[in-house]
Amino acid sequence: MPAISNKRVDTVKRMMRRLLTDTFNRDLLTLLIVSIVIGSLLASTVSLAANAYFSKTLANLVGDYGEYDLVIQSREEMKQDTATQIQKIIDDVFPGAVLKEGPTITGKTNFFVSLPAQYRTKEVYENMGKTFGSIPGGAGVGFMTEPRLTLRGVPEGARNMLIERIEQIDGVSFAFHDGASIGVILTSLDKSSAVNEQIKSLLQQYQVVEISFPVGSEPANPIRLGQAITDTMKERLKVDYAENVSVDGKDDDMTATVSTMMELKRFLAAYASDITITLNDSAKLLKGDSVVFQGSAESAPVNGAPVGTGNVLVEVTEVEANGTVKGMITQGDASQLTNTQGYKLTNNVVGEAVGTVAYRNPRQELGNALGETNKLVAQIPGFAADGRNVSDIALQTLNNYDTSVAGLEKLLDNLQAAGSTIQTVTGSLANLDTRAIRSQVDNSNQALGNLATGMQVLQLINPDAKNTVNNITGAQQNLNNLSQTLGAMESVSDQARQAQSVIDGITANGQTTIANLRAFDAAGAKKNLTDAQSHLAKLDEVNIPLVTAQLQYLSAAVPNLKDEEIGHSIKLLDKFIAGQVIPGERIQILTSRNISTDAIAPIVYEKAGHNNVSLYSTDLGVMEPNARGEVYKVLSEVRATLAGMTAIIITLVFLALDHTSVMTVMRRKRLTIKETRQGWRGVLYRLAITFTAPERRYGMAMGAIMLTAMFILAKGGIPYLPWLGVPLIGAMLGLIAANYAEKINPVSTEEVMAGEAIGLSFDEIMREIVIPAGRPGLLQKLNTRKVKFK
Repeated sequence: MPAISNKRVDTVKRMMRRLLTDTFNRDLLTLLIVSIVIGSLLASTVSLAANAYFSKTLANLVGDYGEYDLVIQSREEMKQDTATQIQKIIDDVFPGAVLKEGPTITGKTNFFVSLPAQYRTKEVYENMGKTFGSIPGGAGVGFMTEPRLTLRGVPEGARNMLIERIEQIDGVSFAFHDGASIGVILTSLDKSSAVNEQIKSLLQQYQVVEISFPVGSEPANPIRLGQAITDTMKERLKVDYAENVSVDGKDDDMTATVSTMMELKRFLAAYASDITITLNDSAKLLKGDSVVFQGSAESAPVNGAPVGTGNVLVEVTEVEANGTVKGMITQGDASQLTNTQGYKLTNNVVGEAVGTVAYRNPRQELGNALGETNKLVAQIPGFAADGRNVSDIALQTLNNYDTSVAGLEKLLDNLQAAGSTIQTVTGSLANLDTRAIRSQVDNSNQALGNLATGMQVLQLINPDAKNTVNNITGAQQNLNNLSQTLGAMESVSDQARQAQSVIDGITANGQTTIANLRAFDAAGAKKNLTDAQSHLAKLDEVNIPLVTAQLQYLSAAVPNLKDEEIGHSIKLLDKFIAGQVIPGERIQILTSRNISTDAIAPIVYEKAGHNNVSLYSTDLGVMEPNARGEVYKVLSEVRATLAGMTAIIITLVFLALDHTSVMTVMRRKRLTIKETRQGWRGVLYRLAITFTAPERRYGMAMGAIMLTAMFILAKGGIPYLPWLGVPLIGAMLGLIAANYAEKINPVSTEEVMAGEAIGLSFDEIMREIVIPAGRPGLLQKLNTRKVKFK
């Protein structure tokens, strides 16, 4: 390792001696340094001059930092009247304020107002729109007071809370409502960074959970739904803070009024007739189109005729994908839709036929339902009595349940004992060989029969043998009886075994049945029946006549409204609700940041009644960059871009004027060595030489070094160009210069050869022949003091 380190040190020393020696390499190093310095100065000068020009222009347009507090825009053709009115207002309301007319841009004239310090208050700023509301020309008021921060994206209902929290921060003079944003005026510019960080920390403590509803699934009353969600969040999730910030909560009376109107609209919409129009194949309707039906008119609508007072007019409210549309009646009533053919209304006249209508009248259905419910209520006492009777019978059956099961068990025990007795008897019979005995008896009987026959013959001879014959016949009869008895015993044994098998099956099935019967919860069934009886008994406490009377009252109180009256009322409510900017497609819940949307989702699904919603978590607000600061930032980027572009141009000029002569000599020297590579090796060599030729490597190195150094010293930069791309661009410029070196800066071969012939060194040839004959540039200027043959 020490030997390697010493070798590296020696190499560095040799390179330094070579550079410091009065050689052409030192000339190139000097040229490189001078080029970088001059190029950086030129690039910086151009960029700073442009930056100063633009900054001065900006100051002339909008004034210096903190000079003005308000900017008021007006139409160009009204600027004289606007200036007069503004001057009158500031004389009356803001004595001592200064007005200046600014430039006119895209037809808008800007007026700048500088306010005295005593008028820079929260109350004044929040009422500025009213103060200058009488200015003609559609003027708009903006704030320019500095130092100032702006928060945007804050939900309307959270702005008051956030303003109160921000005003408690040290360094904040006041915070105010600036349209849909929050403006924060600081006490001094030095506090800007600290206040900025504290506001960001405050915003990080909260999150806004946005609950979005797709088209067709919007809640009827988002205010009430949002309140229900926040109340449930506080109860279940134990959150410290959860509020519905979809609307401004500072005006509770207006919020309650709007919520009531939403409920009224939902009530009316529920009672409006449900109109469905099935379109013809070629027909097409859009939301907002109107369809005319005959209604109570004497004849059907005619193409080109105006709408009559008896016609029914339906406005399309929803277009479905299955070729049908939903609508709301704006003239007439659904009961008049006897002729179902509809015609499109075009330019207030009847057009072509578009489809047929079908409708459902909720008011009529409600009246019918109340009538049927009234009939049902009248039957409740009878239902209760029948239910109690059935329950009593069931309870009596359950009371005898245990006795019946015990009797069944006793019966099974008796059957099992009988089976055991039969088994004992059949076992004894099985040990007796009745077949062999019966065979012997039959043989003996046959022998006695033969003997009896012989004795009967003998009786003919000797009458005294009669008694003997009778005895033999009696014995033979006894043997026959014994044989029959033995046969019966065999049959009894078989039947006994069959009976035992049947009894065993009955016993096994009976045990399973008893187990199932024992598993039945008779006590639980009794309890349920007892509870049912108590519930049925409570029906007797219901005041059936009162319920019947109320149902009859409700049936008579069903809104007796026509569909056109409902439609007009809904439109009127929509106009008022829309004027209060009540969002219907989303609800914004402000809560602490440690609660996830996954924890809130079940509550939202429960309260909304469906899962067709989307939940997103967003920041409470975003710090908006200062407009003037952003302009200066853009100017800074422009300055850096100008410096970078100038550096690129200067690098290309220096490469062309100073370094192409060197690259030309290097190329001539390379070409003196002939390369005879053929085939694919030749192709690869020619491709490689594009980047590895000495003059090209020299050009890429010089271009990369010069451009990178100029970018750094001049603080240049090009948007979307990383710093790694700077040396690559410089190398590309050097490669281009190397490719065109001979055309840009040709070298006389004869003069070079003559110099070599008289014994000049490479350094002397470059200094005495090549550089003086080359393009005028820094290298030629620096080389003047090196030339000996002038």
